[in-house]
Amino acid sequence: MRVVNRTAVTITGAQPFVDWMRDTDADFNRGAITVPRAKAYGSAFLLPEFELEEDLTEWVEENAVWLFEFQLAAWTEHEASWPPTRDLAAFRDWFRIDIHSVVVDMGDDDIEGEEL
Repeated sequence: MRVVNRTAVTITGAQPFVDWMRDTDADFNRGAITVPRAKAYGSAFLLPEFELEEDLTEWVEENAVWLFEFQLAAWTEHEASWPPTRDLAAFRDWFRIDIHSVVVDMGDDDIEGEEL
């Protein structure tokens, strides 16, 4: 176990995202999505350590459209079903952002990943 030099940001869907998920859901799942269940569709992002919360807020604001589209693509890559407005204001309505200043790596092995 080790504390890592990162800030974590988690993004989960708020009610507008859940409503959109329901509208774009496969027929066999239609109506089964709720806000608590949608949390499983959240994402965690490891960012560099930020000294000031303003710097982290600025990063989120600068990347809001990309984060919005990342979350939408995690549900469906059919862009025609995505909401047409994906700006910062819509992002704030559609998603909950939680900041975690302490990140603990509980794994014993190295972190692996792939480039996006």
